[in-house]
Amino acid sequence: MYAVGETFYHEIFEEEYELHVIGDLMSSGKEYIIAEDFDGEKYAFVYDENEELLSHIEEDDEAMEVLDFWESEYNGAASTDIGDWEGDEYYDREDSKSEDRYAEVDALDEMEEDVDSFISGLLGGE
Repeated sequence: MYAVGETFYHEIFEEEYELHVIGDLMSSGKEYIIAEDFDGEKYAFVYDENEELLSHIEEDDEAMEVLDFWESEYNGAASTDIGDWEGDEYYDREDSKSEDRYAEVDALDEMEEDVDSFISGLLGGE
């Protein structure tokens, strides 16, 4: 079996590719491996555990079906980017925490300036 993160070489259409496993899934009793090359092109493979044979899915329709299913399982919905969600409370909450931290630092700086001016006033008004 191929593990996520593993690199392997495979010949596709008489050309050898260096591929990186980015996912795997089980469907209809078959194990599928999803791999990506350096250009970001994704490929679907069927892995036969008994024969220890990895076969590239050459039919575009079948490959797209496997890739779409994997993306929906991996992302929760096909090609959804969590950063694109509007009104995401998590990011709003994180942004407000950052702003609060900066406000606290500004307040501390102001207090430090006040203390410095108070001390210099006591020491003779330099």
